[in-house]
Amino acid sequence: MPSIRIECVRDAATLETLNQNFDCLSGGHAMRRLSWLLPWWNAYQATHLLHVLVAYRDAKVCGIMPLAETTSPLTGRSLVFMGSGKVCSDDCGILVGPSDAQDVSEAFATWIVQSPECCRWDHLNLDGVRENNFAMECFATQLQKLTGLQVERKQGPNCWSAPLDGGLEAYKNRLSKRVRKIFRDAESALDSGYGTFEIAQSKEQALAFARQIENMHQSRWQERGIEGCFSTHEFTGFVDSTVARMWQDTWVEDSIVKDDPPGETPTGKQRLLVGLLRINGVVAAGAICFRDRNAVAMYLVGMNPDCAEDRPGWMLNAAFIRYAIEQGCSVFDFLRGDEEYKERLGSFPAVQHRWMLPSKRWSSQVRNLAYQTAVGLKAWWNVKSAGVPFVGNSPDRV
Repeated sequence: MPSIRIECVRDAATLETLNQNFDCLSGGHAMRRLSWLLPWWNAYQATHLLHVLVAYRDAKVCGIMPLAETTSPLTGRSLVFMGSGKVCSDDCGILVGPSDAQDVSEAFATWIVQSPECCRWDHLNLDGVRENNFAMECFATQLQKLTGLQVERKQGPNCWSAPLDGGLEAYKNRLSKRVRKIFRDAESALDSGYGTFEIAQSKEQALAFARQIENMHQSRWQERGIEGCFSTHEFTGFVDSTVARMWQDTWVEDSIVKDDPPGETPTGKQRLLVGLLRINGVVAAGAICFRDRNAVAMYLVGMNPDCAEDRPGWMLNAAFIRYAIEQGCSVFDFLRGDEEYKERLGSFPAVQHRWMLPSKRWSSQVRNLAYQTAVGLKAWWNVKSAGVPFVGNSPDRV
């Protein structure tokens, strides 16, 4: 079998030329496509450098690891996944087909450890790794073989998804009696016209809806005295850029592609779904979602605090779940976050971790010790301030 060659892409122009490769290797995950990752880069390039690893076999791209490099006084030079940080991308990892997964993952790990171009990193900080990700497990095993160090895995918020098989009635019958009644009340409000739901039909309308969602999202957190994610211009720029770019990024059903006559281009379906809920004509809630063949994923939600008594969240979820079922989806993905309503709406958790590994160099080990100490002290202080007994010295227990 031909050997694998690794190249490191450090500029956005070269990355754009790999757009089709990202699409083919994304595995149907919108958060692994360039329509998601490049807006992140455009928003956060002041604090990050591109460090995207591309694997070639026989001059053909067979794998991509979308990394970026960032620097901090405490951890030094860290390699992170593109799309990480406040954006909170889920199910991150190596973009590779099943037949190449082990070879490509091991090649990436070897390059990261041994390449003169890359070996000066101090810290791997890889968030959003789904449990039992085969390619990432091969990557971790090879890292341990080469460095003698074991990847530290910290469980973060779970990702939640609800099965929609069997249609709307089958879905509702899987809910508890109490939740089923609330869901049906939300449906009645929608069917009566008391609540109206609309999905954007143009890029301009999608951007206008997104800005209303941003305002509602931020107002809700400010009401609680908490800075929301839109408190930074970087995140706002990311969302606006993603809406604009993903609007052009359609998807095509596999059956249509197979049955399409040679030479004809099938019509793509809208990937980006930006929806607004109005109650008595007042904008009450909205969400930015995206479609990936058999699933609708809900990324960002905003709700008008003035409409809280009307339960706009239940209406919004009911509207989007009904839409997903009408479109033939078999999954509704609520993405990361352990909010109670996700389980109530019939979804199940998938475990996700943050992977961390310091370089073997002594300076990186010292930095890591300082970092772990700082995290432990911060956790101890937070618990002490809250008046809760502190057990052990692991920040995971906080």
